Amino acid sequence: MNKNIFRAYDIRGNSKTDLDQPTITKIGYVLGKRIKKNHHDSVYVGHDSRLSAQEIQNALVSGFNAAGVKVLLLGLVPTPMVYFATKTGTTPNGVMITGSHNPKDDNGLKIVINDDAISGLELLSEVENQINIDHAKESCEKINLFPQYQKEINQKFKLNKKIKIVLDAGNGAAGEVADTIFKSQGFETISINKDPDGNFPNHHPDPSKEKNLEQLKSAVQENGADIGFAFDGDGDRVGMITNSGDSVLADHLIMILSEHYLKKKKGAIIFDVKCSSQLPILIENFGGTAIMEKTGHFNIKKAIKKYNAILGGEMSGHIFINHDWYGFDDAIYTAVMLAKVISDTGQPVSSVIEQFPKTFTTPELNLDVDDVSKFKMVEKFKEQMKFPDAEFNTIDGVRVSIGNSWGLMRASNTSPKLVFRFEAESKKDLEKIRSLFALNLKNIFPDLKLDFN
Repeated sequence: MNKNIFRAYDIRGNSKTDLDQPTITKIGYVLGKRIKKNHHDSVYVGHDSRLSAQEIQNALVSGFNAAGVKVLLLGLVPTPMVYFATKTGTTPNGVMITGSHNPKDDNGLKIVINDDAISGLELLSEVENQINIDHAKESCEKINLFPQYQKEINQKFKLNKKIKIVLDAGNGAAGEVADTIFKSQGFETISINKDPDGNFPNHHPDPSKEKNLEQLKSAVQENGADIGFAFDGDGDRVGMITNSGDSVLADHLIMILSEHYLKKKKGAIIFDVKCSSQLPILIENFGGTAIMEKTGHFNIKKAIKKYNAILGGEMSGHIFINHDWYGFDDAIYTAVMLAKVISDTGQPVSSVIEQFPKTFTTPELNLDVDDVSKFKMVEKFKEQMKFPDAEFNTIDGVRVSIGNSWGLMRASNTSPKLVFRFEAESKKDLEKIRSLFALNLKNIFPDLKLDFN
């Protein structure tokens, strides 16, 4: 068993080499025992469009059934519908089979037990110590939750001005669901790459990467649309394109929603270490409490519960609305809310974005490294780095602030990468902070190629 599949947020690995049937069955059994201990006897299971989904689901069901837990099969759905099921259904337990934005042959499990996100790391020792599992009679039931999910979203919104929207699901799990909901809301809706296909033939479903947005940008401009939205493979992350075909950083999506919700209710807003330094300034200007947290849906959800926050967001496009919704990352609900807020302004989205302070920033940048060594590399960097006149935040990797500039280095918890981001108030300062990081990386890791992607 590859221990590296048990990660800080969830379980993630190669479907052909890591997520074998015995391992997945043991995971299902261990989770089933936890469910029974909490005096429940059922669990929701959904999956995205990946080709390995059915095989993994079969193994997972075997484990749950062996533990005496009935499986409520949601089928091919976006992750938010599994979360929605645990909030509104008959059991607060759910597992989503998804590789999210990882390569197509990867897959994994996002887990909620008793309405709490479960880390893969906290399951490792239990699964390791689990001996062979006896086969049990299959106990499953197919559940269609979409009508309830759609009805509840539609009850939240009344569209005052019809606008044209282009949706790009990247052949992931969100296509049909998002298309139906946007049309039922009254938006003029055009969907591309709507049909699920685990080969992801058009582009990889990761809206945080600019190259994956090219089709959507073209479709927005060709159709004279007001907004474009892109979803990741399992529909819990969103990207946005303006009417002029420009991509919008997730920082600005969180700013739009922060302003909207803080006018309704004052409270905490959670954001991750990759977000702009302008975000906490905006939050506090509108009377909110800005709280920086470690990256990861697992960490943001925990913080939302701890502080009873009204909103949470990550630079990757995970956005968690907790005012008059359920506090989980739901790209479809978030996109509908963003479209509604922008429609109500009566302005083009490009004009809405222009109102925010101008900074010079990079998107998330990645360096491919060894999966086993990445955390040690971050620790070594923290020990040996040299930044003059800097302030340091080490809640997640290291965020180095010099004046009005900052740079971040952290280890990805979902893939074999080091993650970076930089921001400054001028191009000159942006290049300076990037150069300082590059110099430190060359001094500390002389053999590391700085091929950012």
